[in-house]
Amino acid sequence: MHRRAYQAPALVAALILTLFLAACGEGGTSVGGGNEAPKTGAGTRQATAFDPRDEPIGCFAGKGVQSEKDPRYRERINILPATSGAYVTFTATLQDALSRQLRNEDDATGAEAIGPALFTVGDLDDATLGKIEDCLDERGTKY
Repeated sequence: MHRRAYQAPALVAALILTLFLAACGEGGTSVGGGNEAPKTGAGTRQATAFDPRDEPIGCFAGKGVQSEKDPRYRERINILPATSGAYVTFTATLQDALSRQLRNEDDATGAEAIGPALFTVGDLDDATLGKIEDCLDERGTKY
């Protein structure tokens, strides 16, 4: 009876060791291991990063407003011409945008919160302002 009591823990330890060694093979993994080139072609999907600037830039262009992604900040769109001083900064939520506005943070000084975006108006005319606000309002209701 004592002999069986010692065999069970040894058997469990041997099983765990066998599973561990089987999982640590030399071939690496096929998921996330970086061992294979990305699959392309019909029937494959590549993960893409979400960029909150893509949709508004398209909307701005559709309304005739020129803009560009700011290369220094991944959450900012500059409204062209750059001399206008107008830009849009995206936050995670409306509450985040409002709290930045209330704390008067650098990117929110003088900005208006429209959904999760902070819109710094700069020297834009009223017609352009209306177009940008419309695009940001549309986006804000989706997220």
